[in-house]
Amino acid sequence: MPDVTQSEPILQLLEAQGLVTADQLQEIADEHQRSGKPVRELVINMEIVPEDTLLEMVAESIGSRVINLPATDIPPDVVHAIPASVARMYMVVPVDKGMNSVTLATCDMVSPAKLDELMFVLSRDVSLVLAREEDIRVWVNQLYGDDSASVTDMLKNLEEELEGADNKLLELGTAPDERGIQEAAGSAPVIRFVNLVLYQAVEARASDIHFEPFENEFKIRYRVDGALYELSPPPKRLALPVISRLKVMASLDIAERRLPQDGRIQITIAGRQIDFRVSCLPTQFGESVVLRVLDKGIVSLDLDNLGMPDDVLDRFKQDIDKPNGILIVTGPTGSGKTTTLYSALRRINTIESKLLTAEDPVEYEIDGIIQVPINEAIGNSFERVLRAFLRQDPDVLMIGEIRDLVTAHIAIHASLTGHLVFSTLHTNDAAGAVTRLIDMEVEPYLVSSTLEAVIGQRLLRKVCPGCKTGFKPDDRVLGRLALNRDDVADRSFFYGTGCATCNNTGYKGRKGIYEYLQITDPVRDLINQRQPTLVIRTRAIELGMRTLRQDGVHNVLDGYTSAEEVLRYT
Repeated sequence: MPDVTQSEPILQLLEAQGLVTADQLQEIADEHQRSGKPVRELVINMEIVPEDTLLEMVAESIGSRVINLPATDIPPDVVHAIPASVARMYMVVPVDKGMNSVTLATCDMVSPAKLDELMFVLSRDVSLVLAREEDIRVWVNQLYGDDSASVTDMLKNLEEELEGADNKLLELGTAPDERGIQEAAGSAPVIRFVNLVLYQAVEARASDIHFEPFENEFKIRYRVDGALYELSPPPKRLALPVISRLKVMASLDIAERRLPQDGRIQITIAGRQIDFRVSCLPTQFGESVVLRVLDKGIVSLDLDNLGMPDDVLDRFKQDIDKPNGILIVTGPTGSGKTTTLYSALRRINTIESKLLTAEDPVEYEIDGIIQVPINEAIGNSFERVLRAFLRQDPDVLMIGEIRDLVTAHIAIHASLTGHLVFSTLHTNDAAGAVTRLIDMEVEPYLVSSTLEAVIGQRLLRKVCPGCKTGFKPDDRVLGRLALNRDDVADRSFFYGTGCATCNNTGYKGRKGIYEYLQITDPVRDLINQRQPTLVIRTRAIELGMRTLRQDGVHNVLDGYTSAEEVLRYT
């Protein structure tokens, strides 16, 4: 029985009524784990039961009823019974209210814990009715503004509520007591505030959320498509309770504010399961907290969807099907290296192969792959884990990063003994990975005999389709891109003028650019001769390697990105 059945009441309901087979349960569990899609959505998409039938079943199981939401008249005072942030976060619509109660329409089976949380943040008794998902989404947007509604306005409303909150928030000084912090962190306004910030980050497709206390202000910033954007700053006194709330959600010690801490938050936002990796760092004015957003719903771990050029994709697929050797992905932090590696692992993750990964930390959980988190604090180092790996009879190993001579030697030893090894390095380009290994004092003949290929990659922002504007580049821009008029012909370059869709940045989404260094015999000869990066790079280009800059230029000519992005990142 898949574990997901025990924690998903809908599956328990279907199983109890004999409407789902063991194979279907396993398929739902696997897809839920892989994509993060709600179980309810998967059940409907697999046509196990129609949506209306599922709603009737859920309503009967909780002693409720199904309503036709579009035909329901919702008075304005009922609409204002719950804040917009709560409606969006939990995907609920208020349809009735009493003196100290509210009736909410939902499309899913709400767990008792979630129901308790709703009652707490609303300070009301809550009862539920069921409605179709599409109707819920339409009414949330109609009643509380569409997705482009200003988060600044929502924050202002919350700040007004906080100003009038009669709780410990106003009393927290420079030396607050622990009980006061816990009470403030657990107050309804703070919980709603944090939920709103997390919701907005997920909706904006942010990769990171930064909570930064300074002497006179408390900043919250999102990183979207590689660039940081600041929210309207909340009151400074909110810093301690908000950060404490995040630590509570991540099961961290809120009393420990002198040492760095790491944790993880798993929550459901608007029906999607989202993971946040949490890092707390003590600073001069309080703890700085960064959340890495891990949203399976927007990350495609499929090689064919990464946007690699066809020739690079074909060569990569050939190399990852080899029985042994080392494949390295290189680039700076945030360039998509882990996504590329996970996509390769998923492609070769079959019942015939044993795959092991050592990661710091594990970012995405993949069924069928043994993933080991590195924890230096307890002695569970890369070196120790990798030595244990070789006694686990693996076929494929993934090492989060080759950091030093020890991890490099273990990777090489694994390759020489018949294993395929994936890893990453932080270098500027593919050729630099070769000389980095030699700089670690790995013998050149070991590098040349085990290394199969190196992928260099970057992520460039794509020009926003909503405000995409063409122009004819001048000779200065062409010169910087090493192009001439004949290369461009009559094609236009593009930039984004800025619109609501892209938050007035001119960019929306990102696209990878790649260079692929195959270790062929001529390159092996140069490695054995200890030739520098430039010589290896020049020879690889002669043999047909397209550089990051050249791949970036192709993307400019094809209208995907701007010349400024290519010049900035390559």
